[in-house]
Amino acid sequence: MQMNYTAPDDRRKGVPFMLGFITLVVAFGMQVAFLILRISTKNWQPQATHFARIAAFTTFSLLTIAGVYWWGFRWMGLFLLLAVLAGFSASYFARHTKKEKQYRGFRVVLSCISGCLLVSFCILPGVLFPQFKEIAPTGSFDVDTQSVTLVDESRVDPFSPSGESRKLTVQFWYPSAAEDTDTFPLVVFSHGAFGFRGGNLSTFEDLASNGYVVCSIDHSYHSFFARHMDGSSTLVNLDFLNDAVNITNGVYDEKTSYEKTHEWLALRTADMSFVLDATLRNDVPEAICSLVDPDKIGISGHSLGGATAAKLGRDRPDVDAVAVIDGTMFGEEVAFEDGRSVLNDMPYPVPLLNLYNEDHYEEARQLGTAYDNLSASAHASEKYDVVIHGSGHLNFTDLPLFSPTLAQLLGTGQVDSRYCIETMNKVVLEFFNHTLKGGADLHLQSAY
Repeated sequence: MQMNYTAPDDRRKGVPFMLGFITLVVAFGMQVAFLILRISTKNWQPQATHFARIAAFTTFSLLTIAGVYWWGFRWMGLFLLLAVLAGFSASYFARHTKKEKQYRGFRVVLSCISGCLLVSFCILPGVLFPQFKEIAPTGSFDVDTQSVTLVDESRVDPFSPSGESRKLTVQFWYPSAAEDTDTFPLVVFSHGAFGFRGGNLSTFEDLASNGYVVCSIDHSYHSFFARHMDGSSTLVNLDFLNDAVNITNGVYDEKTSYEKTHEWLALRTADMSFVLDATLRNDVPEAICSLVDPDKIGISGHSLGGATAAKLGRDRPDVDAVAVIDGTMFGEEVAFEDGRSVLNDMPYPVPLLNLYNEDHYEEARQLGTAYDNLSASAHASEKYDVVIHGSGHLNFTDLPLFSPTLAQLLGTGQVDSRYCIETMNKVVLEFFNHTLKGGADLHLQSAY
């Protein structure tokens, strides 16, 4: 087992969403301006060019220091490009003899085009992943986080080409200023297909700030990218990715879909149960396990992770509450007979929350109790079914904040992204407060 500490992100004020596009327009404008200047004068204008490069690097550096540009992966490429160009330009002014390039029109145009392509590539991360104001936690606790890699020696990873034991990296969020005697409910989270452990960061931080220990799992080879604490990493398995896409698009027949989804559930529930056991038997850092109340356990997940949580809620008697975030509860399908799935008619044993996107909810209503989730709700002693109008599947993650463009391509609705995430976090928090902390009666709206 290896561990790592990561300090919580600072809460910086957001700058305009359009910063990436503005930067791109300015860069293109400079390229076009020099194109016009060179053509009109029939001269490469080397001194003006080199001066502009140094000025651009200086301006970008000052704006980064001032906090307009947030230092990180978004702007690293642009910084390196400007730094290299400024270095060449500085050497130009330092030389005693300055060799001038012969003016040729096609070379001027080619230079402009190549420059536009190069700056587009360097600015692209800032466009795809714009700076944004993070959703602040609502609780009174400061939040710390640690990542830990656990190895399940009892299982061979079915995706490992070398037959290695199943390796899982998890991340914890927890109150940082708790008293020595304080313990908190534990909430374990499972991401969706191709997701990753930080995909619902705002939810985890909000729960932790309100007095929870939250553990999110990177399901190796189901996660788009999992970075382990030993420096190794795993990418999503292509066979799994292909199967998931085919099931989503209705390519596979019902029997094949049943077999595939239950294979995934078996792997993921074993992952989740292993992580839960490791936490409860103190195989994680003392700073974490000492905070956990073993008698108050909630589990949750998004999409396929929600199905995983729901299945584990039936399998483990120590689970006290389950929150399914826009997932289909495949685990309620206990058999496949006569060309269709057979649903579990046994009472669902713990309080159950189902959060739906609008289309998902309408499809569920049309099927009624023939649908997995509504069948479970019908057999649950305490259940809550909540829909957020205008939402899409990816609105129940932080991706619309982190990358609105990618989120829209993958599936978001018309709802305001921040409103949807904040509403989801509020509903999940109130549900767990009620079920794990013995709060007042829960009166959730059926629709938001």
